[in-house]
Amino acid sequence: MPPVSPMEDLAVRLREFLASKLPEASEIRIDNIAPLTAGNARQVWQFDLRWIDQAARRQMSCVLMRKAKAGQLETDLDREFRIVDALWGSGVPVAQALWIDSDGRWFERPSFIMEKIAGSSDLQSLLKGGPGQDSRQIALDMAAVAARLHRLDYERLGVDFLPPARIECAAAQQVQYWESLFLKHRMEPHPVMVSAFIWLKEHQPTARRISIVHGDFRFGNLLYEGNRINALLDWEMVHLGDPVEDIAWAYRTLWSPQAFLSLDEFVGRYTQLSGIQVDPETLRFYRLLGEIKHSIISLTGARSFADGRTRNLFLADRASTISAYLMQFLDWLPGSEPRSKASC
Repeated sequence: MPPVSPMEDLAVRLREFLASKLPEASEIRIDNIAPLTAGNARQVWQFDLRWIDQAARRQMSCVLMRKAKAGQLETDLDREFRIVDALWGSGVPVAQALWIDSDGRWFERPSFIMEKIAGSSDLQSLLKGGPGQDSRQIALDMAAVAARLHRLDYERLGVDFLPPARIECAAAQQVQYWESLFLKHRMEPHPVMVSAFIWLKEHQPTARRISIVHGDFRFGNLLYEGNRINALLDWEMVHLGDPVEDIAWAYRTLWSPQAFLSLDEFVGRYTQLSGIQVDPETLRFYRLLGEIKHSIISLTGARSFADGRTRNLFLADRASTISAYLMQFLDWLPGSEPRSKASC
């Protein structure tokens, strides 16, 4: 008997998994399985699904996302599935979350299936803004999407699986979270990073509101078609917190739409649509925190490779990238007095 190919094996797993999720279905058929380019936190395949349900023939295009063995983020796939499911129909553009294999019983590692949405996520095309690519309009649409997300009544939406946050403590929670990852994954002392955390702890702002924060809101994490965003992707860093955090992250140098839409214009459009005022000092705080976050993401990836938990060569030298991020942190660092801190 000839060996089974990886795609054939995956098709079998998919049929068995979907049979467990669609007990009334018959003639489940999986076609056109193909891998998709994805980030370092998961593996992704697209496929076409057909089945008969109550004498009706149904079909849809789907995407299977499987958690990577190890990478640059410590992610909870169940939380990501639940937030996308909660946001479906809210006005925030997301793909429909369909089924989840939380413990990896069917696909070896935690995985979930979503509806496939039309569009491209090509970061380089957006940054180049070539012929036929209206990157400015996409950036304006990003501001509108951020406004919709941050204005949602998250309590009515039922996202109690996200840790609670208070306006006095939202910044502190993020600083503590990223510092804990730094202490866990660093492979050398990094005195500049230690000093950065001291500064961040001494200058934590009070949020004006608590919102659902995407956490990785930027060019490259959205599906766009023409001048419109069809879906936000990659919700692995979602949390409750200060919405200004998303705006700061969107304008990091590596993926910033600054060439097409200035940060001031983005903030103006966002405020007009959301009614949420963006304090300049709070925005600077989260821009500074963003450089530290990305540094720690890089350290986590490098540690995963050094420990032998992944063979992803992209992560092998990620620790070397943090010098540029720390230099940006130092360049932006103001000479301000520490703020008074709330008890969190």
